[in-house]
Amino acid sequence: MSVTLSIVIPVYNGAGFIAETVKACLNQTYRDFEVVVVNDGSKDNTAAELAQFGDAIRVISIPNGGVSNARNVGVRASRGEFVAFLDADDIWNPDKLERHLAAMQQFPDVGFSCSNYKVRYQSVDASVHFDQFANDPQLVFDQPMAGDTVFQVLIRCNFVGTCSNVIARRALLEEAGLFDTSLRQAEDYDLWLRCALRTRFLVVSEVLLVKVTHETNLTNNLVETWQYHEKVLTMLLTGAAIAQRPHLRGAVLHELSEVRYIIGNRLFNRGQPGAAFQYFFAALRSHWSLSNVATFAGHVSRKSLRLLLETLKLRTPYREF
Repeated sequence: MSVTLSIVIPVYNGAGFIAETVKACLNQTYRDFEVVVVNDGSKDNTAAELAQFGDAIRVISIPNGGVSNARNVGVRASRGEFVAFLDADDIWNPDKLERHLAAMQQFPDVGFSCSNYKVRYQSVDASVHFDQFANDPQLVFDQPMAGDTVFQVLIRCNFVGTCSNVIARRALLEEAGLFDTSLRQAEDYDLWLRCALRTRFLVVSEVLLVKVTHETNLTNNLVETWQYHEKVLTMLLTGAAIAQRPHLRGAVLHELSEVRYIIGNRLFNRGQPGAAFQYFFAALRSHWSLSNVATFAGHVSRKSLRLLLETLKLRTPYREF
């Protein structure tokens, strides 16, 4: 039996929250969908939590191989024309699917859609509105955005934010390829960039998702997070897609230098000045321009002064210059 949309949920040791997430799927106002849950080698009671839903969902159990592999397994096992991704601890609004599908059926040349969302910080039991779309004037809401524009905005800021935000056409995912299992982080950002090179995006302005964050989330290690971001950009520069679109290469190189300055600053503040200066020089080599030379000089001079003051055992009034 065919369905219009497939919901793919990867889960690993999610017994404490997976039931709430599945219920939010089953309570959608749009009904022509299947739920494919990939149990990625969970060692807790995840399987028992999923069993309560019976035939309402399809569960695929695999040895633990990471979230990218689990999502890929779910996509390949699903049948829908559209694929929606949902993390095992996030919650959709009841009209999430209805709102996206109506828009994407209105614009058949749009292959990818995402929406605004809220963040719930689990550690403090609070819900804080996180406006992912506030800071980029190039974003257009509720109307298709051209691929080059989307790509240039994504390079500057991953406005998509989370996999749970995304509904894409299966044909687009097959053309762009699925998640890169070699990436421990930023695997979603990597895929969104590849999609942006192939289709128009639709950005839904409504808040249609609650994203739950935990103290143990992978993205809590910010240096590693930015290093995976750096890796995605370097992979992009060596790929065929950018080679065929040389007008986009400058934007990628500029962002790569910015990311390397960020990593360098974080390493310096972590007490690793040698590694920090290596990143500053890598940032300079990434993008040769007068503005980047000035940026490099500013970072190096400020950090050198801090090192000098610390050597002289003087205290500075600020952490950063």
